[in-house]
Amino acid sequence: MRQESGATVSDFGTSRPPDDGGAHDVRVEVSRNRDAEFTAFVRDSGAYLHRTAYLLCGDSHRAEELVQSTFERVYRTWAKVRPGTQLAYARRILVNLRIDGWRHGRRESFPGDDQLPVGAAPDHVGRLALRDELVRGLAQLPDRQRRVVVLRHLLDLPEADVARELGIAVGTVKAANSRGLARLRDVLRAGAEAIEPPELDESVVLDRSRAALRRRRTGQAVGAACAALLLALGVLTRGPVELPWVGPVVLPGGQLITSLFDDGPTDGPGPDLGAGYTPVECPDELPGPTPTRAAEPGDDVGPLDDPVMVAAADARSLTCHDVDVAAVTGGILDGVGLPVTANGEPLPEPHGIAHTGKIWHFSYAELLDDDEETDAAHIQMRTWAGDASSSASSLTHYQGRRAFPTGLAVTGDRVVWSERAAEGTSPRRSFLRTESVSGEGVTTLIDPLVSTEERLWLLATTEDRALWTAGATKDDTRLFAITHDGDGTPTELAAGVTALAADDDEAVAAVLVPGTGPVRVTTIRLFDDLAGGDSVGTDLLEIDHDASAEVTQLAVSDDVIAWTVERSGGGPGALYVLDRDGDDDSLVQLPDGVVSDLRASGGLVWWTSTDTAAQNPADASYLYRATASASGYDGPDLARFPGGSVTAAVAGDRTAWLEEAGARRWLVEGAIVRDLERG
Repeated sequence: MRQESGATVSDFGTSRPPDDGGAHDVRVEVSRNRDAEFTAFVRDSGAYLHRTAYLLCGDSHRAEELVQSTFERVYRTWAKVRPGTQLAYARRILVNLRIDGWRHGRRESFPGDDQLPVGAAPDHVGRLALRDELVRGLAQLPDRQRRVVVLRHLLDLPEADVARELGIAVGTVKAANSRGLARLRDVLRAGAEAIEPPELDESVVLDRSRAALRRRRTGQAVGAACAALLLALGVLTRGPVELPWVGPVVLPGGQLITSLFDDGPTDGPGPDLGAGYTPVECPDELPGPTPTRAAEPGDDVGPLDDPVMVAAADARSLTCHDVDVAAVTGGILDGVGLPVTANGEPLPEPHGIAHTGKIWHFSYAELLDDDEETDAAHIQMRTWAGDASSSASSLTHYQGRRAFPTGLAVTGDRVVWSERAAEGTSPRRSFLRTESVSGEGVTTLIDPLVSTEERLWLLATTEDRALWTAGATKDDTRLFAITHDGDGTPTELAAGVTALAADDDEAVAAVLVPGTGPVRVTTIRLFDDLAGGDSVGTDLLEIDHDASAEVTQLAVSDDVIAWTVERSGGGPGALYVLDRDGDDDSLVQLPDGVVSDLRASGGLVWWTSTDTAAQNPADASYLYRATASASGYDGPDLARFPGGSVTAAVAGDRTAWLEEAGARRWLVEGAIVRDLERG
């Protein structure tokens, strides 16, 4: 029974319970006192939010304004926020308010030593503090790096949570974090002084939040009244109206009615979300080949045999000869900074695309909302070219709280994903789940394939096996595999895995050989008979590198094996491509930073990279026809996806990419032209 106040009373009936002498559970949920809970939240979280705001903007007064604006927005939706999630919800609003300030404002000048609102804190009490060196270091970081470093290290959020809160890929978080920390190392010093937040008057914050809510509701009422008046005038004045000494004119109400009810394209209210993206070029003739050169003695070609050298800077633009665009779905950032379509549905990231064009993604809006009326947060499957989007499965509930997704991998029509139990659960567990598509239906295992107290890090899947690495930290993990039906126990395959990838029937792992010294060795290990019980694998090749380097990305297909080597000190990177069937080995020089989401299909390789050295880093995605059969030339061919801030993915003959510009988003879906007929 639900009362008007919102209280819920369960286990009440018209008949009396049996008199068996046992205990009977009666649950009564009383509605929360909104203002009392809100003032308590202000009192408990004010210092934390102010410290976060100060680290993000570097100015105490502006930090206070950000915190007050955050409290006003939280108060507006307080009834929808579930207990235990208010702080994360407020932090997300605070970060997005700061992002809006960066987009529309100027870069801040940070105060000097004499103006920093810090107070002395003796080291023996163990309080972590920040000197002016830290603030100065943060001021020198680009906006994205500063946001990532603050959320990742100063607020101690996992990489997946940072990616979710900022609406960017996990790989982008890793890249920005690596560069940001490298810049901060020179300015961090031992010892610290704590930033003392201002004392908040909970009653004043409550009064201001109430006033802001009243102003908002008044504005909405006035706007609704004006819209109603405009519509009424439009009904009466549709078409030209004769005015004395002026002549025939069309009043605004008439224009609105015309735009709403007339056929054909109009300049009606609201933006055209499908317009504004960067179109694919369509020249009359197929572009010429990407310039290549032979390897020189000073080039680090690794284990490749006489590879061809390609520079990413020489990449041509993707054209209509490469891809046939099927659909463009426009979107915007919603109130909490998540990309959504015009209908409010989540706009998927393309990395979950399958060879049929279906895109698997999570309903992030419901995950952040945490409203009990939308408690069935789930993994969704968007069909080809945006025909529909259907719910597939709810996420795991553990100890009465919903787990949050941390990773996703797709091969064919099989998807596996990992989840992490909510903070505060004990013991805090990780889960591995799977689904598959057969015909028009979705086959779901209700029970997780894996439930463990270790963190799950890398994730991959073949058609019949799910693979993952698990461990306390990502630098100390073991590789496991299990069948998709969940029968049996996981099989341990290797330790020290730094990169993982899989195709339909095989998987590869980059295994760091134990040892110390200036030169380290990583082996690329192939697992192609997991169904036959092979848990040892075959070492395909060895990669020698110095101790500061690591194989961080890996991709495999029937035609190629590709990997990247990343150095902890930063600098230009390189993509190595091994031709498994011939002598078309190649090496792509990458001046624009760290690579994420490297994948392969046949002779095609694609990836996303971020220019972490730029003032405002942006993602760029590439489509690499790595073999002669894929390029139509004697050598490889490299193309760049159109637009800025682009993440792209390819599966089979399907491709999708996400372009962003400010608060606008566009998901573009199309079909890859596999065989280029060149003259």
